[in-house]
Amino acid sequence: MTNRPAPHTMPRARKVIITAILIALTIVLQRLLAFRTPIIQINFMFVPVMLAGMLLGWPGATFVATIADLIGALLFPSGSFFFGYTLTAILTGLTAGLCLYRPHGIKLDRNFVLRLVICTLIITGVLNGGLNTLWVLMMTGDASSVIIPVRVMKQLVMAPVMLITMTALVKIFAPRLNHLLGTADDQPQAV
Repeated sequence: MTNRPAPHTMPRARKVIITAILIALTIVLQRLLAFRTPIIQINFMFVPVMLAGMLLGWPGATFVATIADLIGALLFPSGSFFFGYTLTAILTGLTAGLCLYRPHGIKLDRNFVLRLVICTLIITGVLNGGLNTLWVLMMTGDASSVIIPVRVMKQLVMAPVMLITMTALVKIFAPRLNHLLGTADDQPQAV
């Protein structure tokens, strides 16, 4: 047995509301406010998915990413539906939830930054850089000499963008996020 306090549980209604808001925000950032070409897509959908990971854990983040992908594909299709992209969304939510969830509160400390770096490397390197590139190659035919360098460059740009964006959001909004979690901690956040 440990002397750690039990994790705070978020009321069910609050979880449902936060989940719905994050799903809507993911759809808007992924489908409406995105730059698209046939081989790359630049968007900020990682923000609500990672927030879901921090606030709701892996089940909530996986649900947010999956439902947002399916609803987005239904309402705002950009070509034919391909389940591979939904699989990547599922794994992105799972990764964000496993890496970033802290039931005792969100703090911008070295442990969080390390978890964020690991999460970002898995999402940009393995999932977006690896799986999504495989899906693009399957959908467009073998044009790997053109597609792979462009997608690698995109991931090299997006990794620091993800890290800086999420670090800034946590630094600014950690007290409010902890209030949502029910772990309001008014201590200053420092790295």
